Amino acid sequence: MKNLLYILLIAPFLATAQEAPQPTTYQQEFTGSMNYSQDQIVKLIEAIPQEKYSWRPAEGVRSVSEVILHIAASTYNLSSALGTPLPAGLDTKTMEKSTTDKAEILKAINEAYAFSKAAVDAVKDDQMNDMVTLPFGTFTKRSLIMIIATHSYEHKGQLIAYTRVNGIAPPWSGSN
Repeated sequence: MKNLLYILLIAPFLATAQEAPQPTTYQQEFTGSMNYSQDQIVKLIEAIPQEKYSWRPAEGVRSVSEVILHIAASTYNLSSALGTPLPAGLDTKTMEKSTTDKAEILKAINEAYAFSKAAVDAVKDDQMNDMVTLPFGTFTKRSLIMIIATHSYEHKGQLIAYTRVNGIAPPWSGSN
């Protein structure tokens, strides 16, 4: 009877305690968030036909390719402000208008996200409160990491709107 009580009452709590998730770092949380955003942006890139990459909703507004390449360029620039130098030969100033080729755009976004995750991972916990000055303000590295993620999400939303206007549902949303 004692063993049965143990099995019914105590053992489930022991299993739960042993399976509890381990604490994560801010850097790991960022990587998880960026993986999610990257996955959705890649799915959108794959869903948009090549002939739509020069489409723009109005004159003077970024085209599909420009939005994606803006995400890539900004991800590089913001992430490099954490202390990791940009890759040699990379010109983020001209990146946005550099191509409309779907394969090149996919490569650019994937490389930008990989760079960003590595740059954030290189920030040590005791550096999170270090200050970084950008043209639009001064932030802690922790805040800048949040800005990198939210900027990605902001323009992913723009890209979702572009796809919907063009009759393309985001692949993860089904037909609605």
